[in-house]
Amino acid sequence: MFLGKVVGTVWSTKKTPDLEGVRFLIVHPYDLDKEPTKNIVVVADRLGAGVGEVVMCAYGKAARTAIGNQEMAIEAAVVGIVDRMDMQDTVSDEAREAARELRGKDNGE
Repeated sequence: MFLGKVVGTVWSTKKTPDLEGVRFLIVHPYDLDKEPTKNIVVVADRLGAGVGEVVMCAYGKAARTAIGNQEMAIEAAVVGIVDRMDMQDTVSDEAREAARELRGKDNGE
């Protein structure tokens, strides 16, 4: 799972039949410093999240389970709308470095 901020919506009038009626959002993921990454992710949303809200998202099977259809052609979905985040200011340097390495792999670096 990952946390991110909803920065927009996606409108598609032509799509596969299993995606009819599904709302899609553009989410900007956060890293461990609560800073946005360089990536964006298009996620399915059945919870009604809005632009500016922080959301929890899942990938793969967990995303399809949250939407309610294992056969649906989605890769990511909103699984929660965040009310509050509490995070220690002292995240270890090792955790920060691990997050940077993971981001680099996601970007093909």
